[in-house]
Amino acid sequence: MPRIRKKTSKRGTTHQREKLKHKISQGRKKAKKQVRKAQVAGTTHKKSKKDPGIPNNFPYKDQILAEVAESRRQAADEKQQRKAEKRAALTGLDVEDSQKNINIDENQNDGQGFDGIMSIRPAPPVPPTKKPVEPSTPEPAIPITQGPASLREVLQKADVLLHVVDARDPAAGLSEALFKEATGKDIILLVNKIDCVPRESLASWLSYLRLTYTTLPFRVAEAFLPSKPNSPPASKKIIVKLDDALGSDAVWQQLSKAKKSGEELVVALTGVTNSGKSAVINSLARADLLPIYNLNSTISTKGPHTTTSASELVLEFPDKKGVNVRLIDTPGLEYVRAEDVEEQEKEMARARDILLRSRGRIDRLKDPLFAVEHIVSRADTQDLMLAYSLPAFSKGDPTSFLAGMARASGLIKKRGVLDHAGAARIVLRDWSIGKFARYTMPPGSPTTSSSTNNEGILAMLKSRKELRKAEDVKLVRLQPGEAEKRDVLLDDVWVIDEEVGENEDDDEDAGNEEVTGDEDGDEDGADQGSDSESSEEEIVDDEDEEEVPELLPPPKRKRTVSFAVVPGKGKRQRRFGKNVTQ
Repeated sequence: MPRIRKKTSKRGTTHQREKLKHKISQGRKKAKKQVRKAQVAGTTHKKSKKDPGIPNNFPYKDQILAEVAESRRQAADEKQQRKAEKRAALTGLDVEDSQKNINIDENQNDGQGFDGIMSIRPAPPVPPTKKPVEPSTPEPAIPITQGPASLREVLQKADVLLHVVDARDPAAGLSEALFKEATGKDIILLVNKIDCVPRESLASWLSYLRLTYTTLPFRVAEAFLPSKPNSPPASKKIIVKLDDALGSDAVWQQLSKAKKSGEELVVALTGVTNSGKSAVINSLARADLLPIYNLNSTISTKGPHTTTSASELVLEFPDKKGVNVRLIDTPGLEYVRAEDVEEQEKEMARARDILLRSRGRIDRLKDPLFAVEHIVSRADTQDLMLAYSLPAFSKGDPTSFLAGMARASGLIKKRGVLDHAGAARIVLRDWSIGKFARYTMPPGSPTTSSSTNNEGILAMLKSRKELRKAEDVKLVRLQPGEAEKRDVLLDDVWVIDEEVGENEDDDEDAGNEEVTGDEDGDEDGADQGSDSESSEEEIVDDEDEEEVPELLPPPKRKRTVSFAVVPGKGKRQRRFGKNVTQ
């Protein structure tokens, strides 16, 4: 039957309403999908909030606007000044003339319309070409010859023993057996790397060591300071200084006192690996003669550079023309292994040797935990907490320290297991690159001490409070080490540099394991002989196995539910696991 009355209701059917809802949901899904794709591609742009400005009812609005205008004017003036200086450097004119030319250029078309051709103006005058200055006559190269074959021959030939120690722990670099062998010779202690320690620590150690030996502070020239690892290359060529070493004048004065009339003075530099012997010689000679330890230069080399044989060079006294001194650079000291030593003492000696020398990538040790345990046992607890922003932990407890380090660094494995080995490698990495700045105080001394000598050098160093404020330094106080009582290897023949790569395996068989890495070097010597099995350990990649805490037991397996038909029954029956018969 046809519809007689016109439809007056606007109510849609349920199908139409659901269809409309479906279209809306599909549109929203599509929009969300586009946003996610943009986020992955990195093409999203956050809308910057518009500056609301200064309210009109603010009482100091006029003053603030005036300050903003003044700052903008100063920035424009500075930009103009830099532009003038740059043009003056290119044209050879004075800065004032360049500024006038810039003002002329800017006001050239004031009030005039541009008709397609700029007004022709005279070009700036070309400065007269300067005649090339002949370079000064270069100083003759200092020849470097091969030195004695063993440490005993060096001591027999030397008149003065210049023993280099690290200012961060000077006592650990001393050797009683070496000083006993050098009886009758002048012994001078050179406390190197004084820029790495606070002023108070250096003053206390100088006063303490001068009670027994002639002690001098020293810092190598800027050209031979260690560079930071993975530092970006400088955009401009930076000229480094070769003659700004601190304490070099005092060293020459002390050597001139030991000079015998009519004879050449022979000075032997000794010390453990990475104490800075080669850099000291380069600083005294004011020339880059001997290779030194550099973290960045070893990325492409086979392993860390080490001085494996003695080298000799002859220098002239700065204030005495024609009077020479012969310097002998030696590899790092190696010690005789002690037999019948407990395993715990052997491991402590091994950790002490690795941390003292810091040769190679010590953060890639197979087992880095024992080295960090040695650090925590000597370090001040509060300094560690402040350095790494850790919660309080028990004094001398490496497990609590590494647990806090792992949580702070996000080193958490599956099932909530903390990665103690990864946290230990972070600490060792900071130790090797110098970010873990440590210092010690001499035993039985007050916290602060003063030294009457070398006040000028001490004034140039930073205090403990200033070092703590540095952003890239974690200052930690350690307990002082003890002087080495093991015997020194005197008669072992040193190998030349070319044979190092061929005899690496032989050295490991001899018990001197070496830390090798793709970003390591060494400044002064391969001295791995120690009371332990090795003073340095072979590294492995991150894929190698590590010791980790015991994993939690696996969770109980859930029961599987199936709805199979039980044989002999006509209906489906719910059962668990295996077939269940009723």
